[in-house]
Amino acid sequence: MQDFTYILSLTSPTFLLIGLGFLVVRLGYLSRDAIRTFGWFVINFGLPAAMFKALSSRSFQDILHFDYLLIFGLGSLLSFLILFVIARVRRKSLTECAMFGLGGSLSNSLMIGFPIILQLFGEAALVPFALTLIVENFFILPLALALADTGQQNTDGFFRSLVTALPQLLKNPVVMSIGVGLASALTGLQPPAFVAKAIDMLAMTVGGLALFTIGGMLVGLRPAGMLGDISIIVLGKLILHPVCIVLMIMLMPPMPALFQSVALVLACMPMFSIYAVFGLRYNMGELCSAVLLPATLLAFFSINLMIWLVGAGSS
Repeated sequence: MQDFTYILSLTSPTFLLIGLGFLVVRLGYLSRDAIRTFGWFVINFGLPAAMFKALSSRSFQDILHFDYLLIFGLGSLLSFLILFVIARVRRKSLTECAMFGLGGSLSNSLMIGFPIILQLFGEAALVPFALTLIVENFFILPLALALADTGQQNTDGFFRSLVTALPQLLKNPVVMSIGVGLASALTGLQPPAFVAKAIDMLAMTVGGLALFTIGGMLVGLRPAGMLGDISIIVLGKLILHPVCIVLMIMLMPPMPALFQSVALVLACMPMFSIYAVFGLRYNMGELCSAVLLPATLLAFFSINLMIWLVGAGSS
């Protein structure tokens, strides 16, 4: 089947780069400390450049479809909250709960989702795709980072901790790049050509280096005792997230069929590969790295199933 071979061609490089990172560290060519340095580079330079490029290159007119923003935003928030509560019931810390929620609500839209929806739906899919980036990068991600940072504060009370963490959150390079990217899309102002070229070069480092970093972080991983947590996050992302989007589609006023299809296919993606790097920031690098492998593997089936259900690529 054409869809099967196409998706396989997208996911195979992912496994190859993860495997390469694993082998390089496993064979001793690089240390885990060096891998952590790569992670620092990705989260402070590569990812902000990719976020700015993705948002600033879209017309602000694309953001005016509030029906999609509402449906995908509420569906993702519902998935986040359910995973958050499940983690809380399992006596996890606030930071851990936030990372559980993030894993179950933030898709790998840029590196896996974009080529798939473009192949399936054509240029028209770029409108809901841009809206998805807004929800993920300006709502879900800042929410998770705010809660995770709050959980690491030593002040008394949740709201006091949130107020204390907020300035640090606003200084986060990823959040700053999202704000600047939205401002660029709104005003139409673009950086000079030589700056834009540098941003493009940085953005191109995200996918490969992030996956390589993930592979290196897997060396020495002992998943014993984490299987329950891994299963909850993986099932939350691949099953709960699409179900929550379906529920919102059913409850909210109707939106175009194309928008519905794009939302459902993107919800079936594994979590964003930089998830492991964020986990590293909050001392959860091993769990977040371990989650990515089964999530990416099983997403092959969830994506194909959703494509079949929505009837995409059949014509």
